[in-house]
Amino acid sequence: MISWILKKVAIGEYLDALNEEALAKERINCILSLRGGKEEDSSVEEETHCANLGIAFFRVPIFDRDYWTNHESGKGQAKVKIQCKAAAYILDLLVKRYKRILVHCTGGVDRAPFVVALYMANIELENQDDYPIKRTLKYFIIEAYKFIKGKRTQIHEHMEWV
Repeated sequence: MISWILKKVAIGEYLDALNEEALAKERINCILSLRGGKEEDSSVEEETHCANLGIAFFRVPIFDRDYWTNHESGKGQAKVKIQCKAAAYILDLLVKRYKRILVHCTGGVDRAPFVVALYMANIELENQDDYPIKRTLKYFIIEAYKFIKGKRTQIHEHMEWV
């Protein structure tokens, strides 16, 4: 199910990105796929699907759950952090160019919500001059997660990626 988090940014799962009816109904004109790992390497199929629908497609692969939970301690998490930062940066660029962006991973509960929270937190961090007390990135991610949970309850928080 597609959940609109911001005016231009929605979170969904992989099946949402393949659902022509939902994409048309929600007027999605750009997809940012965060699927990564061996089991999730179907980006060619998804890219072709998007091209056929006239939807811009971008992919920033972020390792799947098996990688970041079973990989060598610390190294998997460090790579995920780098990938998430890159994805949030790309999302920032896409928001400036497209009107209706679907950000998805496989289930729309881990990677996509974190990247959207990181994107939102980065905006707040840049606008800190508006706050009487300076806050950290972690603070803004916690606040972003609260906001996202109000619109998409099934997310899992990953503060270890901050």
